[in-house]
Amino acid sequence: MITINIKKFTKSILTLLGGLILILLYFSNVSLSKTELETKTVFVSNGDTLWVIAENEQMNNRYYEGKKVQEIIYDIKNTNNLDDSYLYEGQKLEILSYKE
Repeated sequence: MITINIKKFTKSILTLLGGLILILLYFSNVSLSKTELETKTVFVSNGDTLWVIAENEQMNNRYYEGKKVQEIIYDIKNTNNLDDSYLYEGQKLEILSYKE
């Protein structure tokens, strides 16, 4: 006859489930896609502002999909080492995007 210690059995099952949850959480942060980032070059036109460029990227760039315009502006400034929001005509900006 087999006797089962309910406390040991429950503890073993909970330990296994906890380990499984930890493994799933670890791998949920790992992307299985081969999507990589690249930069594309944008040249500032007369009248362009970071806000206008960011709105355009928000609508036409999958990388910025779902992000707020302010976040995109911060990202553009950071990528291009801009200290302020001043742009000049013909200025070259690097914009992050997904490699197609």
